[in-house]
Amino acid sequence: MRKLGKIGEWVYKAGLATVWGLTLALLGALTLCSLFWGYYAEEMAAQVSIPHREPVLLHLACVILLLLLLFPLLRLNRSRKWLKYLLLALALGLTCFWGFFLILFGRSLPTADSASVYAIAQSLASGQTGVIHPTGSYLSYYPQQIGLVAFYEVLIRLWNLLPIPYAAYHFLQCINVVMACAIVYFQYRTLCLLPESDEAAVAYLFLALLNAPLMVYTSFVYGEIPSFALLCGGIYLLLRFFYRPAPSRRRRLTAMACSLLMLTMAVALRKNSLIVVIAILLAVLWEWLRSHRHRLLIWAAALALCSAAILPGIQKLYELRAGNTLSTGVPAISYIAMGMQESTRGNGWYNGFNFNTYETCNLDSAVTAQKSKAAIRDSLKAFGADPGYALDFYADKFLSQWTDGSYFCRQATQNHADGRARIVEMVYEGKLSPAFNHFCNIYQLMVYGGALLCLVGMRKRGGDRPSLLPYVGLVAVLGGFLFHMVWEANSRYILPYFLLLLPYAARGLGMIWKPSYCHSSTSML
Repeated sequence: MRKLGKIGEWVYKAGLATVWGLTLALLGALTLCSLFWGYYAEEMAAQVSIPHREPVLLHLACVILLLLLLFPLLRLNRSRKWLKYLLLALALGLTCFWGFFLILFGRSLPTADSASVYAIAQSLASGQTGVIHPTGSYLSYYPQQIGLVAFYEVLIRLWNLLPIPYAAYHFLQCINVVMACAIVYFQYRTLCLLPESDEAAVAYLFLALLNAPLMVYTSFVYGEIPSFALLCGGIYLLLRFFYRPAPSRRRRLTAMACSLLMLTMAVALRKNSLIVVIAILLAVLWEWLRSHRHRLLIWAAALALCSAAILPGIQKLYELRAGNTLSTGVPAISYIAMGMQESTRGNGWYNGFNFNTYETCNLDSAVTAQKSKAAIRDSLKAFGADPGYALDFYADKFLSQWTDGSYFCRQATQNHADGRARIVEMVYEGKLSPAFNHFCNIYQLMVYGGALLCLVGMRKRGGDRPSLLPYVGLVAVLGGFLFHMVWEANSRYILPYFLLLLPYAARGLGMIWKPSYCHSSTSML
């Protein structure tokens, strides 16, 4: 029995070392690539992601300047413990200010998929269930959007009760602003769970004040912001259970139940949140392997079951309500096939293959899957015949997603109503556009570099009983990298993984100011 325990401990540490090594390689590559390259669109109508060689010395100088602004705050915080509360209020206030400013003066409209989801939710809120149809609806192609539709239907019904003559999407944008504040708050509170967290908390709030992509995305009527806010809340409650458990059993169970609910809702709003949920499951199961706390196993099983059942369950409820059914939709393998093809926007980006093939096959998922497999074989044959082309293809696919510091925020919110303020338009296509791109890339470099420093410090700290739990965000980032190298590419899809790196970056920047504090913590994020 003792021997089995030692084997289990060795397996645990080997898995931890593997995660550390892989994420170190990824973060090292991201830091170097973001220093030299930047992918972003120069013209909003075509939205073509173009590679640019970045001014390395200028970006390094700007990062140093930002650090020179951060370090006095860290120094002041040593004698003014109230500083972080002031910064928290400032970060939340600035997020609200820019969010509402863009709603009022950016005047962004739902477009493409977001417009389709919004229109379906409006129809259902008005009692029209004809949008639940096996062939004649957007949901016939993308039934995985049913959770976001349900969320928006509830909000639109509430909005319709108010005597306000504005379109409901304004209300949904306001909800995004609140959810963006929740992201800042939950990530801040997660850092505060850790011992000697003041430096990291101040550094995080400093980064939150500069987070332009998140603030611009508050006008994007889609699932990214609310889903990620729920993920942050679920992760915070989970880590609180481990690091700051409530004194009563009832409160501990309540925290875990709320974490389970929030993580499940995150999957309902955005199916790609499953990548983060899988990372959480791995971390919890790894912790159970070491501690043998069987309640963890029960909770992990409940999370896996709820995450797998939530979207089919919502779909079934809508089908019963409409007296109709939805088709299985575009098969997943079509996205993989498209991710191996060229596109005008960038290698592996959307080129219409999945939609067009499914439509050509008369919405038959099985036939579409067969054609997608044939397309994958053709792509593999082309890659095998020219390995250099394959290397260039995937290098471009990687860089176009991970070195766009704006994460497609301007393109996603480009469509707008009349009356957009001139200064906002200048950020999209005017004189401020290059400055915005460079700022986002400098900010990205700072976050990638800070997360890399944090990871190195985590390894140096070591400890007799290391845990995988502090790595949960990094495991999710690693999973997101692998997934989106196979799946359809888009820098917008990388935003949640970038946001997951912010607490690690804050911890890493705190190490620059106080290198010894990475050794004194028993846990690290």
